[in-house]
Amino acid sequence: MPFDDTVFLKSKVDVLSFFTDEQLRRVTSVIDRKTYNKGQTVMFQGEVTNNFFVVKKGKVMVVAKVGKEKERVELAELKAGDFFGEMSLLESTAATATIKSVEEGTEILMIPHDSFQYLLKENPLLEKTLRDRIAARKQQKSDASPKEGA
Repeated sequence: MPFDDTVFLKSKVDVLSFFTDEQLRRVTSVIDRKTYNKGQTVMFQGEVTNNFFVVKKGKVMVVAKVGKEKERVELAELKAGDFFGEMSLLESTAATATIKSVEEGTEILMIPHDSFQYLLKENPLLEKTLRDRIAARKQQKSDASPKEGA
């Protein structure tokens, strides 16, 4: 499956599209993959993780508890080619949301920390691109928080 994963990462994951096939092959040889049933949790909010996750097949829902009342809010639905876990890797923080599979047979690729660090070293633009995405996702979560007095 490494060749198939290399093609997928290069063609479907926009933040990885500027890597060469050879660079991605070094990563795909150590990728873990897991298939989830509908409703199964991939990652819990508050969990510490060392992987960069990519949805290869199916969809997942990003859910967070926000505001003083810890209201459960659906922030986004991620599909094939979308990714998560970058905040934990770049900012050394726990997951800021729970990720749940919304389709039967959802397949997630997990790029281990060391391989992710290799990608960052090979192309520093990746970190800037991911930090821009992190800022956008934090804003999205902030916008979803119930406002005081509303």
